Amino acid sequence: MKLSVILVVSLEKADVVRTALESLFSSRPGFPIEVIVVDNASREAASALEPFRSRLTVMRNEENIGFTRANNRGAARAKGEYLLFLNSDTRLSPDALAAMVAFADAHPDAGAVGPLVLNPDGSFQLSFGRPISLFSEFEQKAFRTPASRRVEPQKLRTREVGWVSGCCLLTRREYFPGGKVFDEEIFLYFDDSELCARLRGLGRKVYFFPGASIVHYGGASVKSMPARTAVEYRRSQLTVYRKHLPKWQTRTLKGYLFLKFRWQLLRSRDEEDKQAMVQILELLKKNSDPK
Repeated sequence: MKLSVILVVSLEKADVVRTALESLFSSRPGFPIEVIVVDNASREAASALEPFRSRLTVMRNEENIGFTRANNRGAARAKGEYLLFLNSDTRLSPDALAAMVAFADAHPDAGAVGPLVLNPDGSFQLSFGRPISLFSEFEQKAFRTPASRRVEPQKLRTREVGWVSGCCLLTRREYFPGGKVFDEEIFLYFDDSELCARLRGLGRKVYFFPGASIVHYGGASVKSMPARTAVEYRRSQLTVYRKHLPKWQTRTLKGYLFLKFRWQLLRSRDEEDKQAMVQILELLKKNSDPK
């Protein structure tokens, strides 16, 4: 088996998942693939699987176990030489699978490959960046994200990068005995940055490859729970800093976040937001001296 495609569905709407599967099965990669769907205790989204049931391996979780654990469960079942982790709120271009695998075949040093990611209107969506650090996060938020709105996708070139987005990420199964691809301490967010940091630590390269493209609708699985995602974002960010960056960067991040959320808590009038801020402040106080 050449390629295993793994999708996790949870809170997405049925039509979003249906679009992803239709685009996936409309592709003609020229080699065998298997499609593994990990149903992360979805409700509405599960109905989208029925028309494709004979072409899918479906693994059902009785509760939402998180993005990383769900993907790892799918990876443990996979048989392909390559693993493609694909968000269920995406639409593949017809040649995306063939192009990404051909690129990886031609680059045996590739630990991860990410395609060109577009917004639904065809504009560029930022999906790669420098290795994560205090400096790169500031640069991305202050400069690269605003500048990305002016990027012309057709002018982008293949390059080695620090990370690529987990909305569509290709890697080799051989790197992950037992299917432990993503860090299960992370529930949501920063899972792709952490994975790419580990791969680079093993001497593998991470490539942005615009020779393949997808459309990413974005945020379909988290819009219904903004307070929880705010907490999980910070929990995951702190985990990645603790594991991959110097202690002083973790301490600096915690100090900045404490001041930021303490001030926002004093100003906020929304009870749900205030509860999320309290949880974030508790996270920052916990393990204040990182190992």
